[in-house]
Amino acid sequence: MILRHAGDGKYEIYNIGNNTILAAYQLGQVGTDWGFTTLGGFNDGDTSDMLLRNSTTGGFEVYDISNNQITGAAFLGNVGLNWQVMGFGNFSSLGENDMILRNTGTGGMQVYNISNNQITGSAFLGTAGLNWQMAGVSNHGTQSDLVLRDSGTGGLEIYNINNNQITGASFLGAVGLDWQPSGFGNFSSRNEGDMLLRNVNTGGLMLYDIANNQITGSFFLGNVGLDWQYAGIAPVHGPGTSDLVLRNVNTGAFQVYNIAGNTLVGSASLGAAGLDWQLGGFAAYSSTGAMGSSDNSTAQLVQAMAGFGGSGAADGSNAGFVNADPSQQPFLTMPQHA
Repeated sequence: MILRHAGDGKYEIYNIGNNTILAAYQLGQVGTDWGFTTLGGFNDGDTSDMLLRNSTTGGFEVYDISNNQITGAAFLGNVGLNWQVMGFGNFSSLGENDMILRNTGTGGMQVYNISNNQITGSAFLGTAGLNWQMAGVSNHGTQSDLVLRDSGTGGLEIYNINNNQITGASFLGAVGLDWQPSGFGNFSSRNEGDMLLRNVNTGGLMLYDIANNQITGSFFLGNVGLDWQYAGIAPVHGPGTSDLVLRNVNTGAFQVYNIAGNTLVGSASLGAAGLDWQLGGFAAYSSTGAMGSSDNSTAQLVQAMAGFGGSGAADGSNAGFVNADPSQQPFLTMPQHA
């Protein structure tokens, strides 16, 4: 989980495992014209490198992170600001964390392959009408598919991508526009790229299992107050899991909900962060660079960059957290299917 101080561009890193904050460290400070883009593996076996983009020049900079420190940095190049980031995935089929950009004027989509902190290739995927907006990246095993949604009809289309080419497409169906995509993860525990939607009026959460380019099942998780907003999906309680993290827009509090077999199986508070600390994202991490390592001696299952409490002081403990009540926050109502 990445948070960045809005005022001065300061970053801190918090290690999370077993639904608990384990430790905290300060990473450093970057100019506020550099905005957070994502965490990912851009330097071979790394899993928690940080990618930033300059809001003036369009330049991309990757920062390698190991043992809670920035160990290297590399400039990837500039791209015009009319090209905006859509998502990341293994689009080259080489096991890399590649980037898709989209032209805001034409709808054109371009994939950039990234390895060893360099752009190693690029390919044009095609053009989609601007009414088709990004829903997310659905990962199935080693394949990363792109899901777009029609802003007028609510229709969902999945595009299969292999070797930097669109190799297939399927229509998943339409969902009412009051249901908006939140994220994708392995919620069914079957190594699928399942989709989480949220109702903008009721706060309801609905899971859709996706396999073989079809929706194979749906499950209602319950309702959550609209003051709790989507923060991310990450393996917070164990390796390979897809847990949902929400943040309260009034208090800055974070709550994790453990999901397995399309069911909520647990919940815990991660504490509160000052609202001047903005949310970025999540990455799985281990000292060996392997995603989802089960070695308890390297229990940092998730790298969490944050400045909890807004103090900017990190001393290797979780003392900066406030309101870290481990009990479940009021969240779910009785299920009511959409």
